[in-house]
Amino acid sequence: MDGNLLVLSVVVAIAASFLGVFIILRRLALVSDVLSHVALPGVALAMIAGINPFIGAFVALGAVTIIIFFLERRFALSIDAIVGIAFTVALAIGMILIPDEHAAEALFGDISSVTREDAVFGAVIGGSLIMLTFALFKRFAHATFSKELSRDETVADGRAEFIFLIALALAIALGIKVVGTLLMGALMILPVVAAKNIAWSLKSMTAFAVVFGVCEMVVGVSLAQAYDMAPGAAIILIGGAVFTLSLIARATKK
Repeated sequence: MDGNLLVLSVVVAIAASFLGVFIILRRLALVSDVLSHVALPGVALAMIAGINPFIGAFVALGAVTIIIFFLERRFALSIDAIVGIAFTVALAIGMILIPDEHAAEALFGDISSVTREDAVFGAVIGGSLIMLTFALFKRFAHATFSKELSRDETVADGRAEFIFLIALALAIALGIKVVGTLLMGALMILPVVAAKNIAWSLKSMTAFAVVFGVCEMVVGVSLAQAYDMAPGAAIILIGGAVFTLSLIARATKK
């Protein structure tokens, strides 16, 4: 595998798996999957303008994230409902805007176009995201397991929730290049649910999730390059296989 692609893939996998732990624990799996589709209009506009798709994806995700955060707190609306509306509108806009020749790249990723600049940019953004998540791990965990208590700490809780949503948007935007908008949500979910099947604590679950995420990404991208497959599809198929094996391992423990 090309060194630039390896760096970007590993960083994306670690960041996505790290955040995915809290997505699963908060029961936001479907929300994260749908949220990844919100990036499509931004990716489409970036491709039309000839700029890095990450920029377009993050602008679109960042805008929707701020709107979701505001509507949930200002009007006490269900986050599922808000994201569902954002998903349908964004998908419609994206499908109208996306050029036909770039549709497959936007939906499934394009590993053939990863450059050294992409790898350096991804390493800086992804590394910062990983360190941020690590630094706020306890706060995210506290907000996850003690939701009612953390809501009393309105300022601190609101800040942590906003940071979590922005970090999620960054991770999704970062993975668009490798996996595409269609399957990025699954990349954040599969390693974690597999880890949950065999873990005995939050720390072990997080460690397994990161290991699974990196392995799924590296093997999936390698298969995609070797057999001319869509990278996103190959990665998710490997993730599905790992999840199946984790179910078998869980069953044998009982």
